[in-house]
Amino acid sequence: MATSRDQTRISEQAYQYLRSLILARELGPGEVFTERKLAEQISASRTPLRAAINRLVGEGLVSRLSNGTIVIRQVAVEELMEILVIRRLLEGEAAAQAAYRSTPGSVDDMLRKSVAVLQNPGIEFDDFWDYDDKFHYFIADASGKSLLAQYIRNLRDKARMCHLVRMEKNFEQQAREHIAVLEAVGQNQPDEARQAMTVHIDRVRERFRRWLFAE
Repeated sequence: MATSRDQTRISEQAYQYLRSLILARELGPGEVFTERKLAEQISASRTPLRAAINRLVGEGLVSRLSNGTIVIRQVAVEELMEILVIRRLLEGEAAAQAAYRSTPGSVDDMLRKSVAVLQNPGIEFDDFWDYDDKFHYFIADASGKSLLAQYIRNLRDKARMCHLVRMEKNFEQQAREHIAVLEAVGQNQPDEARQAMTVHIDRVRERFRRWLFAE
């Protein structure tokens, strides 16, 4: 019989596995499944699996229907725009907190990565997204506020579930915006760091609107 510790471990494994499938879009928006079917697929009992699914429901990645069926959520464009409003507030504060805590050389590696993107505007879309994640997670973690960082990660993950999976390529401009944030953080300028991140998120929203209008 599985112990409480075993159930917790299995639940965490199931959560990470399901989450990775969703974010990689191997389980696509609108796709449905049941606890029983999923339990059979990943060879897990339904009790820890239910706990994993409840976490995903709480994060807004899946929904549980009245009949118990689980459906992968699709984030609408309107919800994406709301996410960006919230990110503007959270990530602006994260940048300010990171600037308070910054030490000499702490942003150098991320700054080099940003300059490399600036010098290579033809970078592939998926490679840019990987870099973009690194930048935003770096600032979130550098804030020293673990709960704030987790909220930022969850919102970015949820935004990736929007049916807009591509937008205009303007990687050079985004790299410039990132560099402005990093320079303010590295110089221990919290107000400037908050403002630079706020400007960046505002411009991200503008780019989405232009992309939508063009469609």
